[in-house]
Amino acid sequence: MTPETLTTQWVSCPKYVTTPKLRLICFPPAGSGTVIYQKWAKQIPPEVEMWIMRLPGRETRLREPTLTHVSTIVESVAEMLIPHLQQPYILFGHSLGSLVCFELCCYLRENKRPLPLHLLLSGHRAPHRPPLNPPVHQANNQIFLDRIKKMGGTPDKFFEMKELVAMMLPALRADFTAWETYQYQPHPPLDIPITALGSDDDHDATQADIFAWEQHTTGEFTAHIFHGNHFYFLNEPEPLLNLINDTLAQYL
Repeated sequence: MTPETLTTQWVSCPKYVTTPKLRLICFPPAGSGTVIYQKWAKQIPPEVEMWIMRLPGRETRLREPTLTHVSTIVESVAEMLIPHLQQPYILFGHSLGSLVCFELCCYLRENKRPLPLHLLLSGHRAPHRPPLNPPVHQANNQIFLDRIKKMGGTPDKFFEMKELVAMMLPALRADFTAWETYQYQPHPPLDIPITALGSDDDHDATQADIFAWEQHTTGEFTAHIFHGNHFYFLNEPEPLLNLINDTLAQYL
C-alpha cells in the first residue's frame, strides 16, 4: 500500500513506511483533527507507520455530516480499518479518542477481527466511572465554549476568532454529544495490555479514574500520571512520546 492508496478521507498518514513492522493508529480528542498529532511522526521509530484518524466535520471533511454517537463512530471507523488490520498495530487515543479506541476493540473482538497488540488510553476515565462534569452539548454557545476553555489546550485567540469558532462549533458539539451521551454497556475484559495515561490537574479524569481502567483487561496493565491539565502533552510532548516509543519498542 502506498500513501496514494490510503483512504485519505478517514486517514492522515504523516509517516509512510514501505514495509512497516508496526502501525500506530491515533484517535484525536473531541473537536480535533489530525494536526494535534502530526509532529509525532518524526519522533517515533523508523519501522513504525503512523495513521491519524479523521472524523467527518473537520479539516478536509468539514462539509460532511458529523457523527453524534460513539457507536456510530466506532462502526464507521471499523468499516474503514478492518481491511488493513492484518498489519500488527497499536491504538492510541486521547479523551474522546480513548473511549472510541476502547469501544472499537470491543467491537472488533465481537466481530472476530484482529485486535491491537496494545491499547494506549489517555485523558479519559475508565468507561464504567461516572462523569465529573454536567453535560454541556445542548448548552448555549457561551456556556459550551467556557467549558472548552476550562479544559485547556485551546489557545485564547481561538475564542476571539468568531468565524473560526462558528466553523468549528458543529464538530465540537457533535463530539461532545457523543461523549456526554455515551452509556457504558458492560463487556468482558479485553485480553490485551492496556496502558492508561492521565495527568495530575485534569478535571475530567481523576487519577482514580485512570487507574480504574485496570478492570477492563486481563492482560498487563500499567498507569502513568503526568504533570499538567487535560491536554498535558501539548506544551511538553516528550514525556508522553518517550512512553509511547518505549511501548512500540516492545513489539519491534
